[in-house]
Amino acid sequence: MRKKLFSDAQAMAAEANQDKNGISVSHTEGLDFGVVGTESSVYIDVMVLKSGYTHASRIVLETISLRKDPSSFSAALAGKSRWVKSREARTLSVQFHPSFDGEYEDVLELIFLDTSTRTRFLITRKLCAVVGSEADHEQLKPKSAYARRKPAPFQFDGPIVRSLRPPTWGPIKWTSRLLEFKSPELLIQAAFGANSRSNAKTVLQAVKRFLPSVFTANTYGDHFQVMLYLEDEQMSPRRQDLEMYSMTDVELRPNHPRYDLQVKGLEEGRPSVIVGDFILVKHTGVPDGPWYEGRVHQVHQDHVSLRFADTFSTYRGTKFDVKFTLNRLPHRRMHQALVNPWKESRVLFPRAEHILRNLPVSASQRSSISPVNRRIAEDPEQFETVAAIVHQPPGSPPFVVFGPPGTGKTVTIVEAINQILLREPEARILACAPSNSAADLIARNLLSLGTIQLFRLNSLSRKYADLPKELVKFSAVNDNSTFVLPVVEDLRKYRVVVSTCLSGGVPAHLGIKRGHFTHIFCDEAGQATEPEVMLPIKSNANNFTNIVLAGDNKQLGPIVHSWIANSLGLKISYLSRIMQREIYSLDPGTTAGGSGITIVKLVNNFRSHPAILDFSNHQFYNGELIPCGNPALIHSLENSNELPTKKFPLIFHGILGKDDREGSSPSFFNIGEATLVKKYVASLVSDRKLRVRPEEIGVITPYHAQRCKIMDLLYRDPKLRGITVGSVEEFQGQERRVIIMSTVRSNTNYVESDIRRTLGFVANPQRFNVAITRAQALLVVIGNPNILALDPLWRAFLNYIHIRGGWRGQGITWNPDEPVIAGPSGYDLEMRRRAEGEAEEMMARLKSLIVQKNEGSELDFDLSDSDLDMGPDGAVRWDAD
Repeated sequence: MRKKLFSDAQAMAAEANQDKNGISVSHTEGLDFGVVGTESSVYIDVMVLKSGYTHASRIVLETISLRKDPSSFSAALAGKSRWVKSREARTLSVQFHPSFDGEYEDVLELIFLDTSTRTRFLITRKLCAVVGSEADHEQLKPKSAYARRKPAPFQFDGPIVRSLRPPTWGPIKWTSRLLEFKSPELLIQAAFGANSRSNAKTVLQAVKRFLPSVFTANTYGDHFQVMLYLEDEQMSPRRQDLEMYSMTDVELRPNHPRYDLQVKGLEEGRPSVIVGDFILVKHTGVPDGPWYEGRVHQVHQDHVSLRFADTFSTYRGTKFDVKFTLNRLPHRRMHQALVNPWKESRVLFPRAEHILRNLPVSASQRSSISPVNRRIAEDPEQFETVAAIVHQPPGSPPFVVFGPPGTGKTVTIVEAINQILLREPEARILACAPSNSAADLIARNLLSLGTIQLFRLNSLSRKYADLPKELVKFSAVNDNSTFVLPVVEDLRKYRVVVSTCLSGGVPAHLGIKRGHFTHIFCDEAGQATEPEVMLPIKSNANNFTNIVLAGDNKQLGPIVHSWIANSLGLKISYLSRIMQREIYSLDPGTTAGGSGITIVKLVNNFRSHPAILDFSNHQFYNGELIPCGNPALIHSLENSNELPTKKFPLIFHGILGKDDREGSSPSFFNIGEATLVKKYVASLVSDRKLRVRPEEIGVITPYHAQRCKIMDLLYRDPKLRGITVGSVEEFQGQERRVIIMSTVRSNTNYVESDIRRTLGFVANPQRFNVAITRAQALLVVIGNPNILALDPLWRAFLNYIHIRGGWRGQGITWNPDEPVIAGPSGYDLEMRRRAEGEAEEMMARLKSLIVQKNEGSELDFDLSDSDLDMGPDGAVRWDAD
């Protein structure tokens, strides 16, 4: 119904755009004013001409109007008369009045009156203009039209000739064999078979039959294995996630002993390829031929280097079909951890009976701690956290460090690690995090331990260049600048081993005995799926191992590709799940566990200006966070010339931009927003009073294409290099003096599109929370207010900024003083209904105006005296052609 309405509206608009009744109007393709600055108005002349064969008709241009806002465009007819005479062109001057940066569109409506036939008719012309930088638009415009990537038309059947392991990896002696863990066929049929095209509820019910009837310690592994199988299959070549990247009729470039394969989209992770992955190739046009498995040995910016079996050879000009395969190693490791027999209830399902020995930290226990980092003593919650972790009895339930933004949770767990090492000579600690960057941060905070006590365990597939230089001597690297694994005898000697969660099971497979690690820490635990966090825990813990989880379930959660696994609970992190259990309640009335025993909430925010912190604080943390940042830093930009209101260092800059895509990349970019980012950056860096350095500025944007466009603009100016541009995920755990956020999406086709889908992950509350809490002294958000306001959380945030005077650019279109409806508010539905109503109203009006026959005896028109010749009897005489 909605699509038909849109189609009918388009057809009606096309009809209105047609010349008719002998009248022709120039610029049938529309009036494009191009990219203009804000300095002066721009004119385009429109010619209105009456063809000679309609000599008998008498035509007058009765009305000149604009469909939208007359403040952006205006039109005036040259001369006093409105008559349109044969072969005598009339000039209509259309003017664009630049104001704010962004895209402007309108429709010029010309209503003509044929006095001889008593008929009115309408001719329209589209108007468009862009306010911005012409140079930027030229530089960033799409290189080619967007064409959705289509899967290659070939089957994935046939034998596979296996490849060779990268020789730079060196030998590894594993003590246990990693099983394949192939997905059960019946489960895959239920989820992805013929019946999977029925409604989602039916599919979900069919899949739930494979889950254990109860979720307990005994069924724990089976429960999560079902979800992992679904996630595994969703990401496999048989499904759209990888099938879309298949290629046909491509060449392999010999680079002995390897072959180079060009891969479009590699730089933006579409597809994501790392060293050790497998890529299959087959000769084009040989359907029964074998697939040759190529092992990825090197990943470059736009191509990968593959090594095949020694029996493989080719020559220039030979064409191949290519398919990408899922690297199942991470999932296989998780499966292995899930099925191992260690299933401690105090870890999987902690209850009150598990904390009978856990008591609040006493005054004497507090006084026995002398912090390595002296600032810890100045923060009561941080100090209490360290004391509680240090004095936990062996075999306690997991301890949770609930660390909202800027409260120093990583600093706190690092202090706890240092204190454990000082007090327990036999202590051995495994410290993990979901990402390499988060794991690197832990290691960098422990450098004082030296290379004898600290080891940074890296995956063999990690790029050497990505490792911070100061951690090189704490890692095992061979002469080929490739990471290697230490022998088990060396690994046992280290008191602290730092790795990602996915590599956290490696020590056990190298021969480290269960229980070797007395403590297992997991930072940013809310970002990983539960099986991922369980990989280091279930692989290494024994009945006496203490576990510490640090994170914030109000920030980024796990990334899950399968909607079914997502619905079954894989999107809920282990941290979030156990924080819902009774003994982790922060309610003051809790009788078992709670604050200081199983959990501590850090509340002192050392990062942000109070105004930047305030919205997130009340929206997500019950207003409990206390601004404690360095005043000289967090108040340093309160008087910036960019601020609409001094002392309030938040700006929302409204812009009605345009979504663009190019090539086969589905990633969006917005040139108008990219230009504004550059303007703000250049202004801040050039202001000598502010002394803002490029490395103090971070730009957050949700789309890779926008990241590339912004970097393209910034890096052309040597003064602007050093600015970090990345996604919300890349900024998790980081901070900058200035954060500029480009939200990108600006699709206002409310009738045709799914608005909630258009907002996409910009409307994810956890992502939103991370994005707006990275700034220390200044936060600038650039976006389309009409789109963002469809989400209740964003609408509340925009209201917060508007009410306090931080708004710039395109104005607000709703009442910011009205309470925001929380939850599924229906703002998107309301906007769609309004748009549909406007479309229907427009269609009805156009239908009546395209050709309107007046049946009455009189015509209702309004012409000035100069258009008429009054006879002596007062009758009107038409000015003949």
